[in-house]
Amino acid sequence: MRDDVTVEPLSSETEDYIKDLIRRNLAGYEEAGSVLAATFRRLTNLLRVYSGEGAKCFVLRDTKTKKCIGFAGLGPLHGLSPSEGLGEVRDLVIEESHRGRGYGSFILQNCIDAARQLGYRRLYLETTPQMEKAQKLFVSFGFRPVTQAQANDSTPKQQGGVPGYFILENL
Repeated sequence: MRDDVTVEPLSSETEDYIKDLIRRNLAGYEEAGSVLAATFRRLTNLLRVYSGEGAKCFVLRDTKTKKCIGFAGLGPLHGLSPSEGLGEVRDLVIEESHRGRGYGSFILQNCIDAARQLGYRRLYLETTPQMEKAQKLFVSFGFRPVTQAQANDSTPKQQGGVPGYFILENL
C-alpha cells in the first residue's frame, strides 16, 4: 500500500486519458509499429478489453494532483480462455515524469496478485529490446526471457530469438 497513489479500475472517465498516456509513452520506440502493434490495436476498445472474462486493469492516480500517472492491464494470453491458466501483463506504462519512484514495481505487483486471484498459473509479458529498465524490473520479479525453444511456431521470430517475451511461472 502506498499513500502517494491510489489504484482504481479503468472507467469511461479515465479511458481517453489512459489511451493518450499509452500512446505518448510508447510512440518513441522504434518497435511501436511492429512489436507494440497489439497494444495500439487494444486502444480502440480499451475499456471493453479490460471488462472481459479473466481481465483486470489498474489505473494509478497521484493522490496530490489527482492525475492518472500509470496503467497496466491483465488478461488471458492471446485470447485463450482464462481456464487455460495463461495470463498476460499488458500495456504497463508509467508517465515519464513519474518514473524512478517505484510505481512500476507497485503496479506490476498488483498485476501478479490479481493474476493469482484469477487463477493464472503462468504470466507472460512482452517488451521491446529498447525497454532495458522495464526488462530489469520484470527480471527482479522473477520473470525470465522466453527462448526460441520455448516459443511456438506462431510467435514472431527475430534474429533467431524471441525478443521481449518474458514468463513468470508457478504463480
